[in-house]
Amino acid sequence: MRDSALSLGASRPTSRDVRQNANLLGDLLIEAIGYLEGEEAAGLVSKARKAAAHESEEGEAPGLDHLFEGLSNDQAVFLARAFASHSLLANIGEDVAGRRRHAEADARPGDERARTLVDAVAALKASGKTDADLAKVFAAMNVVPVLTAHPTEVRRRSMVDRETEISRLMTLRRHHLPADLEADIRERLFREIALMWRTRLYRPERITVKDEIRNALSIVRTSILPALVDLYEEWSGKIGSHGHIAPLLKMGSWLGGDRDGHPGVNGDTLKLALSSQSRVILDWYAGEVRKLWSNLAVSTAYTPVSEELLALAAQAKDPSVHRLDEPYRLALELIFDRLTAVSQKLTGQWVAYATSRTDVEPYAHPDAFVADLQIIVESLEASGGERLVGASLRTLVAVAKACGFHLMSLDLRQNADVHERTIHELYQRAGTGVRYLELDEEARSKLLIEELSHQRPLVSPFTAYGEETAKELATMQAAAQAVRDYGHACIGAYIISKSATLSDILEPLVLLKQVGLVWGGAAPRSSLKIAPLFETIEDLENGPRVLRQWLELPISRTILGDRPVQEIMLGYSDSNKDGGYVASRRGVARGASALAFEADRMGVGIQLFHGRGGSVGRGGGPAAEAVLAQPAGTVQGRIRMTEQGEMIARRFGDQPTARRNLDGLAAAVVQSSQRDVNRPDPKVESAMTALAQASFEGYRALVYDDPAFEDFFWSATPIGEIVGLNIGSRPASRTASRKIEDLRAIPWVFSWSQARFMLPGWYGFASGVERAGLSTAQLQDLAGDFDFFASLLSNMELALAQSHMGIAARYVALSPDQANAQRIFETIKREHDKAAEIALAIRGGSSLLDNQPDLAESVALAGHSVDPLNHLQLELLARRRGGEQAEDVRLAIQLTVAGIAAGLRNTG
Repeated sequence: MRDSALSLGASRPTSRDVRQNANLLGDLLIEAIGYLEGEEAAGLVSKARKAAAHESEEGEAPGLDHLFEGLSNDQAVFLARAFASHSLLANIGEDVAGRRRHAEADARPGDERARTLVDAVAALKASGKTDADLAKVFAAMNVVPVLTAHPTEVRRRSMVDRETEISRLMTLRRHHLPADLEADIRERLFREIALMWRTRLYRPERITVKDEIRNALSIVRTSILPALVDLYEEWSGKIGSHGHIAPLLKMGSWLGGDRDGHPGVNGDTLKLALSSQSRVILDWYAGEVRKLWSNLAVSTAYTPVSEELLALAAQAKDPSVHRLDEPYRLALELIFDRLTAVSQKLTGQWVAYATSRTDVEPYAHPDAFVADLQIIVESLEASGGERLVGASLRTLVAVAKACGFHLMSLDLRQNADVHERTIHELYQRAGTGVRYLELDEEARSKLLIEELSHQRPLVSPFTAYGEETAKELATMQAAAQAVRDYGHACIGAYIISKSATLSDILEPLVLLKQVGLVWGGAAPRSSLKIAPLFETIEDLENGPRVLRQWLELPISRTILGDRPVQEIMLGYSDSNKDGGYVASRRGVARGASALAFEADRMGVGIQLFHGRGGSVGRGGGPAAEAVLAQPAGTVQGRIRMTEQGEMIARRFGDQPTARRNLDGLAAAVVQSSQRDVNRPDPKVESAMTALAQASFEGYRALVYDDPAFEDFFWSATPIGEIVGLNIGSRPASRTASRKIEDLRAIPWVFSWSQARFMLPGWYGFASGVERAGLSTAQLQDLAGDFDFFASLLSNMELALAQSHMGIAARYVALSPDQANAQRIFETIKREHDKAAEIALAIRGGSSLLDNQPDLAESVALAGHSVDPLNHLQLELLARRRGGEQAEDVRLAIQLTVAGIAAGLRNTG
């Protein structure tokens, strides 16, 4: 048997399951390459793999480099495909083994953290909570993962689908099967891998917003929605009050609504997103209603029914005489027809299972649909008790309450600078003489408050506006129409990027007033939630002051409504790029606590929206653990969190994984919300404040104060090449400049990851410790007494373990200014090594991640595929930057980027 060039060596610290899965998939990939491309091609991969096995700790692999230097461009593309494919397959093998480990862990008793909402509720009951207490907990809950479409997902949807099928087959293979079935599964795996090899890994053209919507909805349709249905079915039966459960978990999205710096997002994409989402959920409703119709052939000859049900059934247009005494079926027929009418109105298409056009009135809003279902529930309960209702009907009601006709609430996001310019033009075109951009903050706020105090519009249909203003107004008009069509819940929040002042909150209210989403007057009201986004370290510090100014305004109370809850978004990404890992995380945590305190003092609830990414530097990590690490008093049963890029496929790519993550998130919110708010230990606060400030200074000294750093970043990472890749619809930078402050946080993190620095996940920590004069004993006390710091250390250690300073040094060698490049790199490497030393000293470890063997195994497995891809990418970058502009070189670079991103399992 030919030795697999891509199988793991025995020296790798992998578990039996992971090793077996990787060996099998690696063997099948080599077999497929040999079958399709010939033994010579398979031999080239084997030769490269064996050379990579001799890489030193310093990243030196002379045999591999010699081989790559002699490759033709075609051969470089071929090897890039092979290594990138192996990265994807290795991930599948690890995930299959991981799901098995998770299942075993969930079955073990004694875990102090509830892994499911049912467990969390059981713990509350054990602590003395009554059913009335639990009802209050559920009524206050609002848990919303929000899917976003930043340029981080480099895989095509077709590849994700192929990987899903391979994963399914590998899962089947885990069970004890007869030899013939085992052979059949192996052959099917071979076919899928062979087809994967013949499938393009990359996108030939830049992805569009429409593509992003379609890709995300594919995962929603196949895994997230089924997981949500399963959870509501379980919750209705196990923790609901008489089978009823509040809509405590919902999904949100930015796809089609996030226009901050994105020229392709407008009113049309908003309409497309909601229409596409609506089609998914309406089809599901239709299928469930048809199932109920089949099951509820209940005759009035044998059971009494409510008057309300008879009235509902009387509206049906079913000509069959055989169903005249079956009011449940007649009512469900009417409901189905009205859903069909809703679909025709909102999407222009029939729902699934519809056989003819209906002329009944569509539901005006989702509540009317729920009300009709509730009539059926109550009639069944009255005639036979709760047990006759059935899980499917209760689940349908629960999902309808959570999803409405829109499936996921769509946020609108825009930059405060755009609002300022738009307001300025409206005043100019209205002939008021107001030059808004020239006003100071106090004058702006006074003017905007006055504008909200009356109903006079600033906009005229007879006035021509500039392109930017016209686009803003058109998008808001589309949002107003969406609210009329789908109901208020279809828009999750209006998010204001770059919020820093009170006027930043008031400006979108004035703009929304122009389209009828805000009503002016003495007591103005709003159909939408307004959510300022505090992103930089400075803005996070000033956020509580801005919130206080807003809540002190009488108009804030009427705008927030009868049960006032103010939503505020916290930015992990830009704050990290602004001030580094420690200062960013500390700024977010302190800001969250201060905002919650300020809101409570003003008698208002708070809902925090955490703008996290997939990488450690952007707040990444398991969502449930992130919730549990939030400061006490900041969750309050309500939380929203972004799920970005490749993390969507990883966390929600299949139904069991989606269910586990959603359930765990809901459980964590319950647990975190029950913690008492205690006055922070002054010593802990003092130490963390000193560390954050010192780390901020150390980070800024490198990134913003060193005049050579900007050129270093652009030459020692593949940022220039990444900007040109088709990995997202959004531009990589807000402007055409090369300044670090203008670059978006995602490509910033992506570039450091590709070059194996992982700098945003740890830089500034070690210099901060030294500048603050903190001893190991003090840091150990801090980690033992402060969950936040322990979580910060754990995530930082992962970033340190994923980095590879030896390979990073090879990227530094690409810089034309070697004197400055080597000087800066020595600073970075010294910080890296010292950070690792301090992290290990705090927990008494001997090597990174030695206290988390599964995670260490995952990092080692990734390195096995990623390291040779880095060496190949380095060779290709040298060719490209040396003047070779062949399309094959660009293509090969793109493949290495995809492979490295897949292997590291986070891009930005």
